[in-house]
Amino acid sequence: MVEFVIVSTLERSIKSTFIIMLVLLTRKTLNVKSIKWADIILWSILFIYLLFPFSILIQIEGLEKYVILQYLLKPFVLISIYIKMFVQEVGYILSNLNQLMVTSILLIYTGVQVTKRNKALRNSVRIELDSRIEELVNSFRLKRRVQIYINDSIKVPITYGVICPKIIIQSQVLEDNSLLKYVIIHEMIHIKKFDIVLTHIKNLIACLHWYNPFILVASRYMEDDLELLCDKLVIQRVGDTIKNRKEYCLSMLRLVELKEIQEKSVLKLHPTKERMIIMKKWKRGLSGICTLILMIALSMTVFADIGVNENNPVIEKGDFFQEEVLEDDMVRAITEEEYEQLTLEEIPPIELNSANIDDNATLEGLAHKSYKFNMASWTQPNHNGFTVKISNASSYGGVMYNIIINQNGNTIYNRACYGDATLTVNAQNNSRYEVVILNASTNSLKYRAKINSYMR
Repeated sequence: MVEFVIVSTLERSIKSTFIIMLVLLTRKTLNVKSIKWADIILWSILFIYLLFPFSILIQIEGLEKYVILQYLLKPFVLISIYIKMFVQEVGYILSNLNQLMVTSILLIYTGVQVTKRNKALRNSVRIELDSRIEELVNSFRLKRRVQIYINDSIKVPITYGVICPKIIIQSQVLEDNSLLKYVIIHEMIHIKKFDIVLTHIKNLIACLHWYNPFILVASRYMEDDLELLCDKLVIQRVGDTIKNRKEYCLSMLRLVELKEIQEKSVLKLHPTKERMIIMKKWKRGLSGICTLILMIALSMTVFADIGVNENNPVIEKGDFFQEEVLEDDMVRAITEEEYEQLTLEEIPPIELNSANIDDNATLEGLAHKSYKFNMASWTQPNHNGFTVKISNASSYGGVMYNIIINQNGNTIYNRACYGDATLTVNAQNNSRYEVVILNASTNSLKYRAKINSYMR
């Protein structure tokens, strides 16, 4: 069975480390031997995964049925199990509420830094009537109006703004025709590709996943790869010849002596030795393209989660008949004594979506009532189990009703019964659930329903 399930931010953050390690291990090879966009494609997959809250859950019936394939599936199953165990252990420290609080503080800090940046840039002087600059800017034929400013208090060229982009350069750049040409082309390519948007997304992800040091490291390398891609596009635009590559590197070398500023909300031109070496050696080859295809394929595996259905039989306790159990390993009937031994937690008011239901209801003949909830928790680890207890059931002429349990819109349990019933469900902590009580008789039905989530 294949379905989409919601994955917690913490679980995605942990699994994203796999993509980060793949990129870091191959980024130099890809930058030198693969297509221009190679590393940015992989970083984009990482960003999509971290921002996309869903995962594809693949439920399989016993690994032994898959012969040789089981040896490939086992590592994925074990990794998934250990990640979920780790999430449960650190869930109290990194609960959704704690993550949100720290993320909010970081976003406020980022906003303050952007405000300070804007204030510092007010001293910039706009450059007008410079034919060299106008010719370069107009050659890109952008609908957005790009403005060029000069500010010597900022030590390196920078670009900021999305709708009304601005480029800040220095006097040294303006006085050197060759350097001015490459700086303007470089920054205009950033503007054309909306790289500042990608930079803002990168900063947002860093704020959301502040507790994962690998994502912070990835943020730094992604910024370098964005600049490398821009370097290659500059050479492509002016003509990919040895002469132009050398001239571009020499122009960038003049900027190395300029002191960098630590500004994360702009795109700054900060040439490094690594970038110059790559520009000298870069040549697309078959090995680089094959490496990229392999890395894409491996990276996409994080979007899937493999689960193995256990073959535990359904234990019948109570007055049941005509059962249809679609996932009999997930739901089982328990006795009153077993129910009393469970540690069912009181859910705080903030946990509006968790199962904490105690309802006395009356259903007319053939009517039904639905109870919807999920396993997400804001102040503690996500829950992975819940109980359904139907008691005090009464109806003129005899009790007859169905208990139907849906998981993410799919029916996993459907059973009819004559009397009281108590069930425990091995739930998935990222799934949505619906418990439906269906009156199967034409007479009214009275009952009490208690549904409580808990951690197994």
